[in-house]
Amino acid sequence: MMNKKDQIKLITGHAGRLLRSRFGKGPEVLGVALDDRSVVLHFKGFLNPMEDVLLAEKEEKTLRYARELMMKSLVPELQTFFEEALGFRQTKVFYDWNLDDASGVIVALFEQELSTVRDYEGKEEVHRQTVEVLTKTQAKPSTIESWWVDPRTLLIFRRGIAILLEKELNNLGYTDVMKTAKRKVEKRLLWQDARYGRAVRRPLQDLYIDWDFDRDDSIIVCRFDV
Repeated sequence: MMNKKDQIKLITGHAGRLLRSRFGKGPEVLGVALDDRSVVLHFKGFLNPMEDVLLAEKEEKTLRYARELMMKSLVPELQTFFEEALGFRQTKVFYDWNLDDASGVIVALFEQELSTVRDYEGKEEVHRQTVEVLTKTQAKPSTIESWWVDPRTLLIFRRGIAILLEKELNNLGYTDVMKTAKRKVEKRLLWQDARYGRAVRRPLQDLYIDWDFDRDDSIIVCRFDV
């Protein structure tokens, strides 16, 4: 059984190679946070020359669409790697980008009971704020849980949040458009109205959000200064 340090080294190398092979350029910085039920890859400086041109020409929509296509082909390879090379079971993969600072995350969740997640200072407040702020745009979650992966990375997992209209749009094939709109709205609401930093006593640095509408679940990634 590999120790955590060796697992992180293996994940960093494999993910870096996959990103370079698909996007033509890997991130300038790639960090890996790992615990017993999740791994978070956080990268900075992740824009290739063509994407720089698209942003300069105000073509963010085209850039995001191209990345969605790339990630849809990359996710199955990541799942196979986590499950076969590292022995992690039934992996769910989420991802998101903050294009204004060329950063992003890929999150893999491994099959494990949520009841095994430990409490932390501010947890009830984080959950209360998440539900209070985001039920402006979606249903109250049937399940919400959160945990620290490392001292800088807090994950918030939600299930049972899609409203009837979102489910129908997903069935009709408008998932990518829906994600683009929801990211803009929900990130803006969380930055304006949520006080995650106050709840956990650390300055909030970055937010990332992704959904799987087929499973009706979602992940929020909070990155803090320490």
